[in-house]
Amino acid sequence: QTSRTFEVARVGRFKKGSGMPLRIPVIEMVEIGAGGGSIAHVDAGGRIAVGPESAGADPGPACYGRGGTLPAVTDANLLLGRYDPEKFAGGRLALDPAKAGAAMAKAIGEPLGLPPEMAALGVVEMVDENMANAGRVHAIESGKGFDGRTLIAFGGGGPVHGLRVAEKCGITRIVVPTGAGVGSAIGFLRAPVAYEVVKSLYQRFASFDLAAVNALLSAMQAEAQAVVKEGAGGRPLRETRIGYMRYVGQGHEIPVAVPARILDAEDVEKIRADYDAAYTEFYDRPVPGSDVEILSFAVVVATEPDAVEPAPAVEPIQGARPIRHQAIRDTSTGSVSDVPVYDRADLPRGVALTGLAVIAENETSTLVGAGWTARIDGL
Repeated sequence: QTSRTFEVARVGRFKKGSGMPLRIPVIEMVEIGAGGGSIAHVDAGGRIAVGPESAGADPGPACYGRGGTLPAVTDANLLLGRYDPEKFAGGRLALDPAKAGAAMAKAIGEPLGLPPEMAALGVVEMVDENMANAGRVHAIESGKGFDGRTLIAFGGGGPVHGLRVAEKCGITRIVVPTGAGVGSAIGFLRAPVAYEVVKSLYQRFASFDLAAVNALLSAMQAEAQAVVKEGAGGRPLRETRIGYMRYVGQGHEIPVAVPARILDAEDVEKIRADYDAAYTEFYDRPVPGSDVEILSFAVVVATEPDAVEPAPAVEPIQGARPIRHQAIRDTSTGSVSDVPVYDRADLPRGVALTGLAVIAENETSTLVGAGWTARIDGL
């Protein structure tokens, strides 16, 4: 999903509405400040809060041993047993559980009368709720729900927290891609070469100027193609056109697809009907008798994405052997269990594992909860 507004120079970090809005095309993201470096504290109401302040990578969480003294999400996960302190980041960064425990005890445990491990459980539960709530709000704002959807967990902490976030959102299927810990970098390298042009041309459907709109869209197409062809390497291109529309007098527009060709009168009628359908999807009903105005148009030209073959079918197998066992505290019950840890690189295709379990890899760890089953697919 994309958006047409972006805020810079925010006074409050992650605080929507505290910055300067720019009308530029951006990827739609929800910022909540729940990364591994997000700092936990007890607020004025005596509640555990996490972020938006972050320890970053330097000095980083207290367990990094680089001078950080405040507890972060990574410290909490370490105290819950989710990370092996000797194998974090592929073994390149040894974590210090003692420093994590001391920071958690001072900032969270002592004010609330909790041992460090239970304080860490509260921190992780709060982070998971923040992420789940952000997902709920985003779904509502998009006019969508979670039924039948799959949660994709990537990033260094995503597969660790994905289980609880999915449970809170009522999602029953999670995908953890290969290389999940560096998923953003992989996605950037595989993303199509694309360029978007946005220009204003005020139109009403009651007095739609076909010639003017076609001339504008053709010029925008030529501008976008000229940029993309320089980096396309001869790959085929595809084009998407969008009109940003609203009922006359309203303050917010809805994006509606426009055919990527010279428009005729029939196309105009269909676009108008598509707007009513899109508006109804968002707000449950159209506005009969009201004209629709178009404020601007967007043309996106991009290289065709690489073909993705479905994962080949594999026969389910059993019998994977853990590389070790680790004491892990379950965030849903608070109890501690001796949990098997598996190395993802050693797991054969088709193997199925039942939780509780941890699947470790160099950049992240995947937590498999009780009652869940993890399976390595054919990729």
